[in-house]
Amino acid sequence: MSKVILDKNDMASFLSGCTQILNDYITSTERENQDQILNRKGLAEYFHVSPNSIDDWVNLGMPYALLGKTKRFSTKSALKWFHEQEKTTKPTKKRPIRIVNE
Repeated sequence: MSKVILDKNDMASFLSGCTQILNDYITSTERENQDQILNRKGLAEYFHVSPNSIDDWVNLGMPYALLGKTKRFSTKSALKWFHEQEKTTKPTKKRPIRIVNE
């Protein structure tokens, strides 16, 4: 195993860099947990799905608000709706594979 030995200045610089990285991470996490109002494309990016998936979800009852002719989505409401869609169902029995010899 190798060791890295840092003098006081290098150690201070290293710790400062680590602190900045952690602060940036905390800030981005806090921002992600805040409710955002997004359009269809923005919500698709938020969920990492296509905009067509958002249309499908709207047809299934995902809440939205109309501002003029544009649909706007609350990330908090969309996440709540999404989690409500989770179902606890028993796995279906799979049919066995049938091999046919010719």
